[in-house]
Amino acid sequence: MTWKALSLGLVLALAACQPEADSPEARAQQRSNSLPSSNGTHNELTLFCDRDLWEGGLGLTLIESLAEPMAGLPQAEPHFDLSRIDQKAVTSLTKRSKSILTLAVIPDSSATLVIRDLWASPQLVIAIIAPSADELEQRVRASLPEVIAKFDEHDSRVLASRIKSTQSAVVPTSLKELGVQKLTLAQGFKTTLNGDGMAVLREDTRKSIQYLLAWEAPWDGEYDPSQALLGDLDSLLNAHFEGLQDGSYLAVEPQIPVIQSYRQQDDRLTYVSRGLFRTQKGFGGGPFLLYSYTDEKNNRVVNLCYLVYGPSMKKRKVMMELETSLQSVILKP
Repeated sequence: MTWKALSLGLVLALAACQPEADSPEARAQQRSNSLPSSNGTHNELTLFCDRDLWEGGLGLTLIESLAEPMAGLPQAEPHFDLSRIDQKAVTSLTKRSKSILTLAVIPDSSATLVIRDLWASPQLVIAIIAPSADELEQRVRASLPEVIAKFDEHDSRVLASRIKSTQSAVVPTSLKELGVQKLTLAQGFKTTLNGDGMAVLREDTRKSIQYLLAWEAPWDGEYDPSQALLGDLDSLLNAHFEGLQDGSYLAVEPQIPVIQSYRQQDDRLTYVSRGLFRTQKGFGGGPFLLYSYTDEKNNRVVNLCYLVYGPSMKKRKVMMELETSLQSVILKP
């Protein structure tokens, strides 16, 4: 199949799947019944892009954005794990990739197409087309922030669906006491400390030790609590987490800035903090991810923080899974 035929097929598929009254989710559901399952895990992205385009400068543009190291990890790990395939090498198997970005030069054509569940399900295909290599690179540069956001959202939705079967919908009593009504939590987490408005849960996996630290903090709704909450986190790590060496304890890594942002979740303003912890007076550390959910009705902030210690493992995929867990949280009304 030529790229021109492929682009026409994409346009026809897009048009065929867009009854005016249906949402994209509804259209995808209608198609998915007859489609094979997609291949690939979270943060994997397949590129359909010819070598001449890739080596002509487009490849560097894509690598700089799509494979940029993720913040909040102790070692450099890319945003997406990329694999590139020439258009003539595309097969029915590679078309089943979960996330596909197709790039093509077609005379007198210019378009950006976004299609869900085209060849497999769940799947997101984004096609960027331009009449020349230079115009394609310009179009890709302008589109990349939105493209990355769409693939991130797709990864999050697919991951949330896939991990439901391996995680528990039963909220531990220690977290219910802090007002957590709903949380998708790995079944191996057990409460190891509970009381005084805080709780610690732990899971030991084959390659890592993972903690979920939860606590509530007072808040009057009038100020940004994110910096104070990092101080709370540091104090709780000092007090309740010992290192392997005598006299050692955990602390927020002071030499690397914590990345902070916010989002709306469960109709609540939620502060997000990504950073590293270290062992004071000892060795070892790892990433942490803190979600702080504002609860104006009860004048407080409920905090859930995952910490991962796994010196021999890559952590990007694990942190994505743990973030999906935090994004499932609903507090009691």
